[in-house]
Amino acid sequence: MNVRARDLFVLVFVTFFDVTLSGCSRKPDATEAIDANDRVRTVKFDQAALSRLGLTVAPAGGAQGSQTLRVPGTIEYNLEHYAEVGSLVDGRITSVSARVGERVKKGQKLATLVVPSIAQAQSQYISAGAAAQVAKEHAERERTLLEKQLTTAHEAEVARGEAIRSNADLAAAAARLRVLGVALPTDGRQISGPGSMTLVAPIDGVVVRRDAVLGRYVQPNETSFIIADPSQLWASVDVYEGDLPHFKVNAEVELSVDALPGKTYRGRVFLVEPQIGKESRVLRARIGIDNSSDELKPGLFVRATIKVDDDMQDKKLPVPSAAVQPLGEGDVVFVEMEPGKYEVRSVRVGRRIGQVVEILDGLREGERIVVEGAFLLRGEVTKQ
Repeated sequence: MNVRARDLFVLVFVTFFDVTLSGCSRKPDATEAIDANDRVRTVKFDQAALSRLGLTVAPAGGAQGSQTLRVPGTIEYNLEHYAEVGSLVDGRITSVSARVGERVKKGQKLATLVVPSIAQAQSQYISAGAAAQVAKEHAERERTLLEKQLTTAHEAEVARGEAIRSNADLAAAAARLRVLGVALPTDGRQISGPGSMTLVAPIDGVVVRRDAVLGRYVQPNETSFIIADPSQLWASVDVYEGDLPHFKVNAEVELSVDALPGKTYRGRVFLVEPQIGKESRVLRARIGIDNSSDELKPGLFVRATIKVDDDMQDKKLPVPSAAVQPLGEGDVVFVEMEPGKYEVRSVRVGRRIGQVVEILDGLREGERIVVEGAFLLRGEVTKQ
């Protein structure tokens, strides 16, 4: 090989080696870098831009301690102190004794109706009573005559059977009246007039609704009055399946009402429905509320707040839910390495309690993570 050829070979070799080294030492993209030693993936962002977008960094574990869970719901009447009053038969209202807002006692008269079917049933009862009395006297007379051998055993037996049958007819007529809600003379109750029935309050409470109008013709499927006790109400709230462990019977709840800002009420969970809705994926929990002040009204929108006191078992690391972002098939958090540079850290997530998420593995307490605006960094990662 001559000198010129040798010099050309050396020049090509040096140029190739230099290009190779420069390619190996090329700086990674401004938004992503891979550390050759521990394969740490990072994402970079202009710090000034992130500040304008509201990105916030805080130490992991700052959500530790007593947490709260808020769920929506509505105020309802307590069905244990609630009654709907109506007629069992068709009839026309002839008098109304109760008004909306009036407090009534159990058994108090609300309205009177004229009912043709009751008049017929009363007539049948009176006829059956008279027939039973005649049959009884006839049977007694035949028994006395039989003792004096002035009649036959057959005649006495026939009279006895007639008395039994008449008593059965009387009992059937009485049962028919009781089914219609009409008092009998033997019941010791106030008897309505011929062909009429009285609607009475079945519980102590307040008349919260009255559809009974003088002269209106009512049917059995209609409600004439609603009686309720407004001092005892329910808050019926929607509970998602992930929040079920925290809504237990006797758990204390704080309630706030949008229509009454600044005021809070306390109650206790007394019922959690046993079945989750197939489509809504929620079930209803009921909270008893003392409404002696009469401030709350059924139908008001309410928010129930329940405490989750140190519910992080085995000292799991809690972080704000906004800090945990789904990426690929798992979850990640963004750990601050330096201002504007964040490590994309895969974590193993436990329970989600309200606005707090348990971190089971992948993060240490005190590490600075993005707690607000993490979705912006996730967006940058997904573009890569």
